Amino acid sequence: MRSPAIEAYNRAMIDISADLAEGSPGEEEIWPLVTSANVACGGHVGDSESMAMASRAARHYGVILGAHPSYPDRENFGRKSLSMPREALRVSLLEQIGSLQFLAEHFDMDVKRVKPHGALYNDAHRDRALADIIVDAIIELSPRMAIVCSDRSEMAAAARARRIGVVREAFADRRYEPDGSLMSRGKPGSLLSVEEAIAQAELLAREGVVITADGSRLAVPFDTLCIHADMEHALDRLKAIRARLGA
Repeated sequence: MRSPAIEAYNRAMIDISADLAEGSPGEEEIWPLVTSANVACGGHVGDSESMAMASRAARHYGVILGAHPSYPDRENFGRKSLSMPREALRVSLLEQIGSLQFLAEHFDMDVKRVKPHGALYNDAHRDRALADIIVDAIIELSPRMAIVCSDRSEMAAAARARRIGVVREAFADRRYEPDGSLMSRGKPGSLLSVEEAIAQAELLAREGVVITADGSRLAVPFDTLCIHADMEHALDRLKAIRARLGA
Protein backbone atom coordinates (compact mmCIF):
# COMPACT_ATOMS: atom_id res chain seq x y z
CA MET A 1 0.00 0.00 0.00
CA ARG A 2 1.38 3.41 -0.98
CA SER A 3 1.71 6.15 1.60
CA PRO A 4 -0.50 9.27 1.57
CA ALA A 5 2.61 11.33 0.80
CA ILE A 6 3.32 9.35 -2.37
CA GLU A 7 -0.34 9.44 -3.38
CA ALA A 8 -0.28 13.25 -3.00
CA TYR A 9 2.91 13.40 -5.07
CA ASN A 10 1.30 11.36 -7.82
CA ARG A 11 -1.74 13.65 -7.93
CA ALA A 12 0.11 16.93 -7.62
CA MET A 13 0.85 19.35 -10.44
CA ILE A 14 4.49 20.34 -10.04
CA ASP A 15 5.50 23.70 -11.48
CA ILE A 16 8.73 23.14 -13.43
CA SER A 17 10.66 26.31 -14.12
CA ALA A 18 13.82 27.38 -15.92
CA ASP A 19 15.92 30.52 -16.24
CA LEU A 20 15.59 31.45 -19.91
CA ALA A 21 16.49 34.06 -22.55
CA GLU A 22 20.12 33.73 -21.51
CA GLY A 23 21.39 32.69 -24.94
CA SER A 24 21.93 29.05 -24.04
CA PRO A 25 21.93 26.57 -26.97
CA GLY A 26 18.66 24.69 -27.41
CA GLU A 27 16.50 27.02 -25.34
CA GLU A 28 13.71 26.82 -27.91
CA GLU A 29 13.32 23.13 -27.02
CA ILE A 30 13.00 23.89 -23.31
CA TRP A 31 10.02 26.26 -23.54
CA PRO A 32 7.43 23.53 -24.25
CA LEU A 33 8.68 21.51 -21.26
CA VAL A 34 8.33 24.12 -18.49
CA THR A 35 5.34 25.74 -16.85
CA SER A 36 7.10 28.92 -15.73
CA ALA A 37 10.14 30.88 -16.93
CA ASN A 38 12.48 33.40 -15.33
CA VAL A 39 13.54 35.68 -18.17
CA ALA A 40 16.86 37.53 -18.21
CA CYS A 41 16.18 41.24 -18.55
CA GLY A 42 19.47 42.97 -19.28
CA GLY A 43 21.45 42.94 -16.06
CA HIS A 44 23.60 39.90 -16.78
CA VAL A 45 22.41 39.19 -20.33
CA GLY A 46 19.44 39.96 -22.55
CA ASP A 47 18.05 42.80 -24.61
CA SER A 48 14.77 44.01 -26.07
CA GLU A 49 14.82 41.36 -28.80
CA SER A 50 15.44 38.43 -26.44
CA MET A 51 12.82 39.66 -23.96
CA ALA A 52 10.25 40.09 -26.73
CA MET A 53 10.96 36.60 -28.05
CA ALA A 54 10.62 35.19 -24.53
CA SER A 55 7.32 36.99 -23.99
CA ARG A 56 6.03 35.59 -27.28
CA ALA A 57 7.15 32.07 -26.35
CA ALA A 58 5.58 32.31 -22.91
CA ARG A 59 2.27 33.27 -24.45
CA HIS A 60 2.46 30.55 -27.12
CA TYR A 61 3.20 27.76 -24.65
CA GLY A 62 1.06 29.06 -21.78
CA VAL A 63 4.09 29.55 -19.54
CA ILE A 64 4.03 31.82 -16.47
CA LEU A 65 6.32 34.78 -17.18
CA GLY A 66 8.81 35.97 -14.58
CA ALA A 67 11.67 38.47 -14.55
CA HIS A 68 15.24 37.39 -13.79
CA PRO A 69 17.17 40.55 -12.84
CA SER A 70 20.72 40.62 -11.53
CA TYR A 71 23.49 42.88 -10.45
CA PRO A 72 24.21 45.07 -13.51
CA ASP A 73 27.29 43.07 -14.49
CA ARG A 74 27.21 41.63 -17.98
CA GLU A 75 30.98 41.10 -17.96
CA ASN A 76 30.72 38.44 -15.23
CA PHE A 77 27.24 37.17 -16.19
CA GLY A 78 25.93 38.43 -12.86
CA ARG A 79 27.87 35.78 -10.95
CA LYS A 80 30.14 38.15 -9.03
CA SER A 81 29.00 39.91 -5.85
CA LEU A 82 29.00 43.69 -6.23
CA SER A 83 29.06 46.39 -3.59
CA MET A 84 26.59 48.98 -4.86
CA PRO A 85 24.81 51.96 -3.31
CA ARG A 86 21.29 50.96 -2.32
CA GLU A 87 19.65 53.47 -4.64
CA ALA A 88 21.78 52.48 -7.64
CA LEU A 89 20.80 48.83 -7.25
CA ARG A 90 17.14 49.70 -6.75
CA VAL A 91 17.10 51.80 -9.93
CA SER A 92 18.83 49.04 -11.90
CA LEU A 93 16.26 46.49 -10.73
CA LEU A 94 13.41 48.83 -11.64
CA GLU A 95 14.87 49.29 -15.12
CA GLN A 96 15.42 45.57 -15.69
CA ILE A 97 12.05 44.35 -14.48
CA GLY A 98 10.26 47.33 -16.01
CA SER A 99 11.81 46.61 -19.42
CA LEU A 100 10.37 43.10 -19.43
CA GLN A 101 6.99 44.37 -18.24
CA PHE A 102 6.88 46.91 -21.08
CA LEU A 103 7.72 44.35 -23.75
CA ALA A 104 5.43 41.68 -22.31
CA GLU A 105 2.46 44.05 -22.58
CA HIS A 106 2.76 43.90 -26.37
CA PHE A 107 1.95 40.18 -26.16
CA ASP A 108 -0.82 40.62 -23.59
CA MET A 109 1.39 39.01 -20.94
CA ASP A 110 1.89 40.01 -17.33
CA VAL A 111 5.11 39.54 -15.42
CA LYS A 112 3.95 37.48 -12.46
CA ARG A 113 7.20 36.79 -10.64
CA VAL A 114 10.68 38.13 -9.96
CA LYS A 115 13.62 35.80 -9.34
CA PRO A 116 17.02 37.41 -8.74
CA HIS A 117 19.89 35.89 -10.69
CA GLY A 118 23.28 34.52 -9.70
CA ALA A 119 25.25 36.40 -7.10
CA LEU A 120 22.31 38.68 -6.29
CA TYR A 121 20.17 35.63 -5.47
CA ASN A 122 22.92 34.07 -3.35
CA ASP A 123 23.78 37.31 -1.53
CA ALA A 124 20.15 38.20 -0.78
CA HIS A 125 19.61 34.68 0.56
CA ARG A 126 21.53 35.76 3.68
CA ASP A 127 21.47 39.60 3.56
CA ARG A 128 18.20 41.14 4.76
CA ALA A 129 19.14 44.67 3.68
CA LEU A 130 19.77 43.43 0.15
CA ALA A 131 16.56 41.41 0.21
CA ASP A 132 14.65 44.54 1.24
CA ILE A 133 15.98 46.41 -1.81
CA ILE A 134 14.67 43.70 -4.12
CA VAL A 135 11.28 43.64 -2.40
CA ASP A 136 11.09 47.46 -2.53
CA ALA A 137 11.62 47.36 -6.31
CA ILE A 138 8.93 44.71 -6.75
CA ILE A 139 6.38 46.66 -4.72
CA GLU A 140 7.13 49.87 -6.61
CA LEU A 141 6.49 48.17 -9.95
CA SER A 142 3.59 45.92 -8.94
CA PRO A 143 2.78 44.50 -5.49
CA ARG A 144 0.92 41.72 -7.30
CA MET A 145 4.24 40.21 -8.42
CA ALA A 146 5.69 37.47 -6.25
CA ILE A 147 9.34 36.82 -5.46
CA VAL A 148 10.90 33.45 -6.31
CA CYS A 149 13.36 32.33 -3.65
CA SER A 150 14.23 29.74 -1.06
CA ASP A 151 11.67 29.34 1.71
CA ARG A 152 14.37 29.85 4.34
CA SER A 153 15.98 32.91 2.73
CA GLU A 154 15.99 36.53 3.85
CA MET A 155 14.16 37.30 0.59
CA ALA A 156 11.23 35.20 1.74
CA ALA A 157 11.28 36.88 5.16
CA ALA A 158 11.38 40.36 3.61
CA ALA A 159 8.54 39.55 1.21
CA ARG A 160 6.33 38.13 3.93
CA ALA A 161 6.98 41.15 6.11
CA ARG A 162 5.76 43.39 3.26
CA ARG A 163 2.88 41.03 2.37
CA ILE A 164 3.87 40.15 -1.16
CA GLY A 165 3.72 36.63 -2.56
CA VAL A 166 6.52 34.11 -2.18
CA VAL A 167 7.06 31.32 -4.71
CA ARG A 168 9.27 28.87 -2.83
CA GLU A 169 11.96 27.47 -5.10
CA ALA A 170 13.83 24.18 -5.07
CA PHE A 171 16.59 23.15 -7.46
CA ALA A 172 16.72 19.78 -9.13
CA ASP A 173 20.19 20.19 -10.60
CA ARG A 174 22.29 21.90 -7.91
CA ARG A 175 23.85 20.61 -4.71
CA TYR A 176 22.70 22.23 -1.47
CA GLU A 177 24.77 23.32 1.49
CA PRO A 178 23.48 22.29 4.94
CA ASP A 179 22.19 25.85 5.56
CA GLY A 180 19.88 25.66 2.53
CA SER A 181 22.01 27.78 0.22
CA LEU A 182 23.40 26.45 -3.05
CA MET A 183 26.92 25.12 -3.23
CA SER A 184 29.13 27.43 -5.27
CA ARG A 185 29.37 26.44 -8.93
CA GLY A 186 33.15 26.45 -8.58
CA LYS A 187 33.14 23.54 -6.10
CA PRO A 188 33.36 19.95 -7.33
CA GLY A 189 30.00 18.19 -7.20
CA SER A 190 27.94 21.39 -7.14
CA LEU A 191 26.36 20.69 -10.54
CA LEU A 192 24.38 17.46 -10.54
CA SER A 193 24.55 14.93 -13.33
CA VAL A 194 21.38 13.88 -15.15
CA GLU A 195 21.05 10.80 -12.93
CA GLU A 196 21.72 12.78 -9.73
CA ALA A 197 19.21 15.45 -10.74
CA ILE A 198 16.52 12.82 -11.39
CA ALA A 199 17.12 11.36 -7.92
CA GLN A 200 17.03 14.79 -6.26
CA ALA A 201 13.85 15.81 -8.09
CA GLU A 202 12.10 12.61 -7.07
CA LEU A 203 13.21 12.97 -3.44
CA LEU A 204 11.91 16.54 -3.41
CA ALA A 205 8.60 15.51 -4.94
CA ARG A 206 8.09 12.54 -2.65
CA GLU A 207 9.50 13.77 0.65
CA GLY A 208 10.31 17.48 0.27
CA VAL A 209 13.97 16.96 1.18
CA VAL A 210 17.43 16.93 -0.42
CA ILE A 211 20.71 15.31 0.55
CA THR A 212 23.17 18.14 1.21
CA ALA A 213 26.90 18.39 0.57
CA ASP A 214 27.70 16.84 3.96
CA GLY A 215 25.26 13.97 3.50
CA SER A 216 22.56 15.31 5.80
CA ARG A 217 18.86 15.52 4.91
CA LEU A 218 17.45 19.03 4.53
CA ALA A 219 13.76 19.93 4.25
CA VAL A 220 13.15 22.15 1.20
CA PRO A 221 9.50 23.27 0.94
CA PHE A 222 8.82 24.31 -2.63
CA ASP A 223 6.23 25.58 -5.09
CA THR A 224 8.45 25.49 -8.19
CA LEU A 225 11.20 23.09 -9.22
CA CYS A 226 13.96 24.81 -11.20
CA ILE A 227 16.22 23.35 -13.88
CA HIS A 228 19.06 25.56 -15.14
CA ALA A 229 18.93 25.90 -18.93
CA ASP A 230 22.57 27.03 -19.11
CA MET A 231 23.97 23.77 -17.68
CA GLU A 232 25.35 21.06 -19.96
CA HIS A 233 22.73 18.42 -20.82
CA ALA A 234 19.94 20.68 -19.53
CA LEU A 235 17.42 19.37 -22.05
CA ASP A 236 18.21 15.74 -21.25
CA ARG A 237 17.96 16.51 -17.55
CA LEU A 238 14.60 18.24 -17.97
CA LYS A 239 13.10 15.48 -20.12
CA ALA A 240 14.26 12.79 -17.71
CA ILE A 241 12.89 14.60 -14.67
CA ARG A 242 9.51 15.14 -16.34
CA ALA A 243 9.38 11.47 -17.27
CA ARG A 244 10.26 10.35 -13.74
CA LEU A 245 7.70 12.67 -12.13
CA GLY A 246 5.02 11.73 -14.63
CA ALA A 247 4.74 15.30 -15.94
